[in-house]
Amino acid sequence: MRKLVPLVLIISLFSVNALAYGPRGHRLVGAIADKRLARNRTVAKKVRDLLGGLTLAEVSTFPDEIKSWDGCRGNPSMAPVTSKQRINDELRAFLEANPCSGEPNHHEFHFTDVPVTGDEVYADGEVGRFEFDIVQMIPFCVRVLRGEEPETNDRGITKSVAVILLAHYLGDIHQPLHVGAEFFDRDGLPFQPSTSNLGFADQGGNKLVLFTLVNGALVSAGKLHGYWDSKTVENAFGVQSDASVVRSLAARQPAGWKLTGDTETWAEQMANEILPLARQARTRLMYQNIEIVSGARDIRSGEAKEKRPRPGQSFYSRWAADVVKREIHKGGWRLAALLEKTLD
Repeated sequence: MRKLVPLVLIISLFSVNALAYGPRGHRLVGAIADKRLARNRTVAKKVRDLLGGLTLAEVSTFPDEIKSWDGCRGNPSMAPVTSKQRINDELRAFLEANPCSGEPNHHEFHFTDVPVTGDEVYADGEVGRFEFDIVQMIPFCVRVLRGEEPETNDRGITKSVAVILLAHYLGDIHQPLHVGAEFFDRDGLPFQPSTSNLGFADQGGNKLVLFTLVNGALVSAGKLHGYWDSKTVENAFGVQSDASVVRSLAARQPAGWKLTGDTETWAEQMANEILPLARQARTRLMYQNIEIVSGARDIRSGEAKEKRPRPGQSFYSRWAADVVKREIHKGGWRLAALLEKTLD
């Protein structure tokens, strides 16, 4: 069922689907990469010097933490994210170059919204992609580290900031809801949007409340995007210490993790690879009570309810946890490989 609310045109200042995996997931990606880079002393030292002695695990959450510095979600905070003054100063310059009220804004660098209805890959269309989405920002950071983009670039991305952003974005791009998005028509039904009919986006799942099956009954699990950020990570790794998880995942190669070609192409390869998972994350759900605001670009709200699994199919919670475990594993190995190829 859909609800249409006639309202004056509403335009969001920025999308909020940019908190992939939460602190634990991002730190695991960074820590796996730290462990892998320890084998390459030359690159490890370059990374350590650029980060002022901090680790990839420590800086991996900074791009989310600095969101508290701007004023688009309440009163801004002046609290530094690290005791390293140079790093704080460079991050503040980055934020000032890409304010949340501006265009582009740093909130939007964390994702792309390829429609999950249909079978598009990133290069196939325009809807949901933009000049500074995550698929464009990862190679931008690579070019800064190579010296192909000056550190005085308009985005305020120095070499140190580039490493910090890559430590974070490699986690983001391995979260399915940071790459694929659901779009709804005016009747509240999923459809494939076009440039002439954008429909209404689900804001990376932030506008949908997820209901999963627990003992045969549908129970609210909170926002769909938030579920993938945090609950899936806890389901994947449970009470294991992060140190033991990192030791295990850094010691063995994840299946299918290697990418081909120049590192500038890796972001698009990673996005295309995870799109089928983004689609599964939605096709396993049925949508109800989608509320549409006339003139808005996003739905107002809705419910995403787990379909009963087919014979031999796992429940949503188990399937999502398995996906996250594999993707965090690959994200850590790929972050290390990207930095090695770029800085060696």
